[in-house]
Amino acid sequence: MDIYQLRHFLALASTLNYRKTAENVFIAQPALSRQIQQLEREVGALLFKRDKRNVALTPAGIYLQQEAGRLLEQLEQAFRRTAQIHRGEAGEIRIGHASSAMQSILPKLLVSIREKTPDLRAILMETPNRFQMEALLNREIDVGFSPNIIAPPAISSRVVYTENFVVILPENHPVSPESFSNLSVFTHDSFILPPQSEGSGYVESIQAMCQQHGFLPHIAYESAYSGTVLRLVEAGMGISIEPMSALRGQNLRLKTIALINVAQKAEMHMLWLTERTTELQPFFSLVDQIL
Repeated sequence: MDIYQLRHFLALASTLNYRKTAENVFIAQPALSRQIQQLEREVGALLFKRDKRNVALTPAGIYLQQEAGRLLEQLEQAFRRTAQIHRGEAGEIRIGHASSAMQSILPKLLVSIREKTPDLRAILMETPNRFQMEALLNREIDVGFSPNIIAPPAISSRVVYTENFVVILPENHPVSPESFSNLSVFTHDSFILPPQSEGSGYVESIQAMCQQHGFLPHIAYESAYSGTVLRLVEAGMGISIEPMSALRGQNLRLKTIALINVAQKAEMHMLWLTERTTELQPFFSLVDQIL
């Protein structure tokens, strides 16, 4: 039994005319007769009553007409859904992200997904850089968004936007935006940064900035989550350097100094398994449309 047999059976059940059905489905009438006889043998039931003048459905034929119609409709829906998933228009897209991505690119991207591909469900996972790498390699997420990351060979990376870093200070810190000259004024401050293992490229960018001004940052606390870092700075536990977007939507007692005249920039990277580049092209197109 195959789909064509069921389609031809339904066509004959609709017209109850072998000649007309054969013309409609573009096969010879004897071939149609053989298909119906084979279908009857396979289901073990007579589906049509025939005489020289009339063709009629048997009770078994009426039942199969109803069930086969529903089955083929479900199958066609499955085919359509499969094609949508292949085109990136349906199913799920699992997105790993750093907290700063939620303050920048992700809200616009999620709105675009909802408007342009409403059958595609986005599943979000906020996670540090190292766990994003592991999740991508284990196929637990489909794409990731992380700042200043160093990706292993199996993972492709693309910079989707660049922004300035900012120094984040507690309100009572003696350095103000007006008195700030360069990073050397923070030589003796304690820093709050991500662990080296969680964001090596990110931490190296900050260390390079500080080294250019004659010091390496003294790290008092480590956290891979921007929200935690900002709260610790607000509490006076140290200072930090974050992408400017990390401050969006925050209402904290902090001072900030934009690092405009430094070579290092916060680069938000989109990450994915290299071997999945082709299948993720529809998602990349959505990203391109919001940049």
